[in-house]
Formats: sequence, C-alpha cells, structure tokens
Amino acid sequence: MPSLLPQLASGHRQRLLGAMADAVREDGLENVTVAAVVARARTSRRTFYEHFSDREECFLELFDLVGDRLMALIAEAAATRGHAEERINAALAAYVGALGADPALARACIRDTPSIGRRGIERMRAIDRRWAELIVAISSEAAAEDPRIRPLPIEVAVVITGGFRDLTARVLDEGGDVARLEDAGADVTARLLVSS
Repeated sequence: MPSLLPQLASGHRQRLLGAMADAVREDGLENVTVAAVVARARTSRRTFYEHFSDREECFLELFDLVGDRLMALIAEAAATRGHAEERINAALAAYVGALGADPALARACIRDTPSIGRRGIERMRAIDRRWAELIVAISSEAAAEDPRIRPLPIEVAVVITGGFRDLTARVLDEGGDVARLEDAGADVTARLLVSS
C-alpha cells in the first residue's frame, strides 16, 4: 500500500516536515517540541522559524500533506469502474490501507489536529467535507444511471465521514487493525445506497 506521507523533496522545509512526522509517530504532538524536530531534521531553531511560525504550523502543514495524499488515494480508488457500492468500497479500502500502512501517523493526525484549536478543527472539517463530496458525487452518478438509487445528501455523507473517522480513531487508540473497518464501511454503504 502506498505510504500515508508522500515522498518529500530535499530541502530544509521538507526535512523539518519529515522530522515532525517521525516525532509525532513516536511521541504524539503534545510531547513534541521544536527542539526535538530540529534535532531529528539536523537543522537549527533559526531554520525552523524561517519556515514555520510555531510547532503547530509545522504540524498543520504535515496534516495538509497527509490529507492531500489520502484524498488522492481515495479519489484514485473511487475512479474505478463499477457500481456506486463497489466504488465507495474501493475508496474505503484505499483509506483503510493507507492508514494501516502508517497507523501512528494516522492516529496523530486524527487525534492531535483538533487539539490545536480552530485552525486544526477547520483542517479536519475540510478533509471530512472533501471525502463527503466524493461520496455524494459517486451516489449522484449512481442515481443518474439507476433511478431506483437514492443520491446521498451532503449532510449524510458528512455524518458518514465523521463517524468513520471517529471509529478509525478508536481502533487506532486500542492498537487494533484498521483493516477490520472495511466490513463496517461496506455495511454502511450497502444500507445507504439502497433502491427506493
């Protein structure tokens, strides 16, 4: 499965982001300091502050990279041909596979991002919304092909993505295998994409 973190280019900023990823994997954001990040990146505090205003800004940029990567993997999987249920299940499998490839980073992104406050909550909501919009698009395409299929409203899709994210966080907190979430996701999809 492709990595949750995209390949970072060389350069101080990318090294700092990679160091932040390593630090939060190991310790969680609450225990990460700028000093720990610069030590891992083999740069100076001055270099850190040339690129980021604070630790949270660095982490949020890392979250954006992870979120963009995750959404690209999900969209690519959902672009496969087939019925809406198959496409959503392929997207879920991509999501679960990417998180399973890097569970510590996934947990940090899910758990630590909202703790930053308004900026973190907005980032989390934006990712939920992007995934929800993809689900709505797939269900709308399915409804256009088969009038017996109900398209999902955006509000329902947001409930699905937010609920699935919270379920994922619980499994990661318990040290469980996120692969088991595919069955739960498939069940939700089957129940919601039903003929009218």
